Amino acid sequence: MGTFEIECNGVGYMEEKAEYNRKIKLYEKLGALKFQKVVFAVERAKFKIIKKFCPNFLKHFDKYCDRKKKRELKRAKNTTEVEKINRKYKNAKMAMRKEFHQEKNRNYHLNENNPKETYEYLEWNKSVHKRNLKLNLVAIPVLIAGLFFFPAISAPLLAFELFKAGINFECINIQNYNICRYKRAEEALLKHAQKKTERRIEEYGEASKVISQSIEKSSDLPSIDDIIGSIENKEQLRQMKKLLEEAQRERKIDNNRGKTK
Repeated sequence: MGTFEIECNGVGYMEEKAEYNRKIKLYEKLGALKFQKVVFAVERAKFKIIKKFCPNFLKHFDKYCDRKKKRELKRAKNTTEVEKINRKYKNAKMAMRKEFHQEKNRNYHLNENNPKETYEYLEWNKSVHKRNLKLNLVAIPVLIAGLFFFPAISAPLLAFELFKAGINFECINIQNYNICRYKRAEEALLKHAQKKTERRIEEYGEASKVISQSIEKSSDLPSIDDIIGSIENKEQLRQMKKLLEEAQRERKIDNNRGKTK
C-alpha cells in the first residue's frame, strides 16, 4: 500500500506540473507576457517620477502609516492588539522602503528570501482586481443602456469602463500566470530560500540579532543610530559591516539589471 501511495503521489505531481504548464501557456496566449512588459515599463517610470518629483516620498508614506496606526490603536482592546498593529505598520514601512530602493513592486517580483510572501501578494493583488472587474461588469450594461438616453455622457464613460475592465482582466491574467509559475517551482524555491536563510544565519546571525532586537524594542522603525547603539561586541560590528556591503552589492546588481531591460 505504501508503494502504491508513493507511485500515485509521483503521478499526481507530474499531472499537476503538466496542468500548470497548460495554464501558463493559456495565460501567455491571453497576453500575460506582453502585459508584463507593460507593467515593468510602468513600474520603471513610476519610480523615476516619484524619485524626481517626490524625493521625500518615504516620509509622506510614514506619516500616512502613522495616521492610520493612531486611529487603529485607539480601537485596540489589549496589549496583544497594540503589538499586532505596531508590527503591521512597521512591516508596511519596511516593505515600502524595499520597493522604493529596489524600484520593484512587491507583487510582481519574487522575494527569494521569502517566496511565500510573493505568493501571498499575488493572491491579494488578484483579489483586488477581481473585485474591480466585477464592478466593471456591473457598470458596463448600465452604461450601454444609457447610450439610448444620454449618449453624450454614457459613451465616454462606457469607453473608460471598458478600458478599466481590460486592465483588470489582464492584471488577473498576469497574476494567474505568476501564481502558476510559483506553484510549479514552489518546492525548489522554498529549498533555495531555506539554504539562503541558513547561510545568512551562519554569516550574519549576530548582526541579524541586533537588527531584529532593535525592531522589536521600538514601536516604530528603529533609526540607524538605534541599531548602531545596540551593537555590543566586535563580532556584531564585523557582521553588520559585511551585511551592509553585501546589500550594497546586491542593489548595484539590481540597478544594472534594470538599466539593461
